[in-house]
Amino acid sequence: MSVEQRIEARQGLPSLILCMLGLGISLYLSYIYLSGSRLLCEGLGGCDIVAASTFAHVAGVPVPLLGVLGYGSITSLTLARWGYPRYDSALALTVFGLALVGILYSAFLTYVEFFVLYAVCPWCIASALTMTAVFVVATRDVLAL
Repeated sequence: MSVEQRIEARQGLPSLILCMLGLGISLYLSYIYLSGSRLLCEGLGGCDIVAASTFAHVAGVPVPLLGVLGYGSITSLTLARWGYPRYDSALALTVFGLALVGILYSAFLTYVEFFVLYAVCPWCIASALTMTAVFVVATRDVLAL
């Protein structure tokens, strides 16, 4: 493997690591929702209030499942950038677009937590911060094209 190939392979690594973190958070929250278990955040915030709110679903789909879809899609596209370097620009722009949608939706949900529900879920904040980091990396990648 040449030096250029090694450098190229590492370019998507931060995005991949962040997406795996976000995917882990979303999978955990999806499991909790689907199993009816209690979240591991008692005494740390308003997880139960946030999870029971009308904002916890979009058209009947639980928000954590949307997170799994979003983080999973970005992870797949990041891996595709390594496998199909000829489409790197298009894939990087697609990752940027998904990360933009993700950060905007995360910002909306964070606003709802603070100013509508007056309850904060640490897991939701962790996901929002993770998506923010994914967006920063995606922005850097697009600007480097």
